[in-house]
Amino acid sequence: MISINNISKYYGKKKVLDNISCTFDTGINSILGPNGAGKTTLMNIICNTIKCQNGEVYYDNTPIIKLEEKYRKDLSVLFQNNPVYPNYTAKEYLKFVGILKGMDKERIETEISRTLDLVNLSDECNKKIKSFSGGMRQRLGIAQALMNTPKIIIFDEPSVGLDPKEREQFKRIIYKLKMNSIIIISTHIVSDIDKISDTITIMNKGKIIVQGNQNDLIKPISGAVWHIPNDELNSFKDEDIYFDDSEARMISVKQPSANSIRCQESLNDAYFYYTSNKKV
Repeated sequence: MISINNISKYYGKKKVLDNISCTFDTGINSILGPNGAGKTTLMNIICNTIKCQNGEVYYDNTPIIKLEEKYRKDLSVLFQNNPVYPNYTAKEYLKFVGILKGMDKERIETEISRTLDLVNLSDECNKKIKSFSGGMRQRLGIAQALMNTPKIIIFDEPSVGLDPKEREQFKRIIYKLKMNSIIIISTHIVSDIDKISDTITIMNKGKIIVQGNQNDLIKPISGAVWHIPNDELNSFKDEDIYFDDSEARMISVKQPSANSIRCQESLNDAYFYYTSNKKV
């Protein structure tokens, strides 16, 4: 288990994280929040790449700053801006990553083959990274994060540059790993983690608004989500309306208009509810 206890982080006078406390256990743990919510800062603190002013991160009840190499050995990360070496081939890059992870030569070769196959880059393994599209680079970043099946895998905005088919493949990959790894995914895209997450943490303005499973998050808006017909949209304030795909929705205890229709609640509805501070 990873435990976050009373973490605060400032950049100058700006408080980016405000007394954050939460836990991440084995399985898929997703952090949802708009841009600027503090997700990436929290990810970097968990990775021990930046320090916080207050609080502590624990791994199995021991502060990570005391674990040092033992913690790093169990940890693998796909950063939001993942560094690559453009003149390396995909295979050369993963070999370099394997060496950094302390893997032996035979294991490295096995893992290169396995992870490239997982992200559908086997046919491009000998091509230089500088020739890759943005989506291919992102898939290569996912491959390096999965090498050696680490106990802790952190993905910061993993779907950037991925097309819909690649996003679905990514979800299938991590779902297979959830039994043996603590997987933490940071994103502002609900569909990235909808249906696959064991726990969901919603952040906004440097604070944790709520943490729980999908049913926990949806419960407060049960029976209060409505479809608003397009010809009635002008009757409402823009900030009260949001869209689920192409459908206009609104959260209200009472029927908001004569022709509005009650909808089945979704995680997207819950995300709007918590991040917009709407009350049912």
